[in-house]
Amino acid sequence: MAAVLLLSGCSYPERGRVPEEEEGGAASSVVTVEYLKSHYRGYPYTFTESYRIRGCVVSSDRSGNYYKTLAVLDGSGAIELKLDSERLFETYAMGCLVDVSCNGLTLGAYGGCLQLGTAPSQGYETGYVDEADIPAVVRIVGMAEEAVEPQAREIAALRPEDVGRFVSFDGVQFVAGGRAAWCDRDADDASGFADTDRYVVDRSGNLLAVRTSRRAGFASWPLPAGSGRIEGMLSVFDGHYRLRVIRPDLLYSDMAEERF
Repeated sequence: MAAVLLLSGCSYPERGRVPEEEEGGAASSVVTVEYLKSHYRGYPYTFTESYRIRGCVVSSDRSGNYYKTLAVLDGSGAIELKLDSERLFETYAMGCLVDVSCNGLTLGAYGGCLQLGTAPSQGYETGYVDEADIPAVVRIVGMAEEAVEPQAREIAALRPEDVGRFVSFDGVQFVAGGRAAWCDRDADDASGFADTDRYVVDRSGNLLAVRTSRRAGFASWPLPAGSGRIEGMLSVFDGHYRLRVIRPDLLYSDMAEERF
């Protein structure tokens, strides 16, 4: 029920554009995430229109596994914002309601996942919004009345519309549970680790990649050995869905049932 209340309080599913007035009298429009994403045609699109999106922050970079990224969800979908700060959670907590100014930002894709950032940079379709500019781009307008809860999904039933959402899967276990750490070792990297994909499997044999950044504070932790529930941010890369865990400490109690 909490997830339903959250969505209804943070969304504008019935509207494509809603004209408003900005400070100084300049016209602007609140648009849905879905409408914003429709501008992508296979190449970066830089917005010159005074569009804004409003929604709830459903991500957290506290663990280091959702690096310099903020996910904003409204009633039509979710989108990732690329922001050049490593401690976004201190300002933009999960459940925070935000207004995002899109004028001058660029919509691009990485591995098929649409992202909002600055102009193309270093071979990527979008760059990171400078830390000094973040408050002007992402403005806090309130806080959701209910705590952010993940939306339940099944691996076999995932859809493109789920990308960027905070989701959960019941009845899964790590293939390498209890036998490997979240990340492989890499002596050549300053962190000592490498970005790593591990896999969870459900009782029907469906697999889902779980992506962990070498920067994650839990990179060296052993994977949960049991089965149960996993949650995280859903992304996609080259047509394959993958999950990024953002609250790893919860998993060791949520995945404590016997393996199947």
